[in-house]
Amino acid sequence: MTTSLALGVSLDTAAAAPLRQELLGRLTGGAPLLLDGAKVRRIGLACLQVLIAARAAAAAEGLAFAIVDPSDPLRDMATLAGLDAVLAPAD
Repeated sequence: MTTSLALGVSLDTAAAAPLRQELLGRLTGGAPLLLDGAKVRRIGLACLQVLIAARAAAAAEGLAFAIVDPSDPLRDMATLAGLDAVLAPAD
């Protein structure tokens, strides 16, 4: 069964390392990455980079990756940074 991971409210630089570890653990377990982005109110480039890397790693392993219900701040920052590909599902 696939369970989603709710992304935090503030995904700043300090949140990048813990987010990376959580996503790596899920990838190592062979689980698809289904992330809920509804609660995100702030996100920085470090966490966007973690999400892009997780998307690429999931694709390399043949695992699905999706951010469902991305908040407006998440969508806006991803677009501003030119990293809106992270919002497109990958399988």
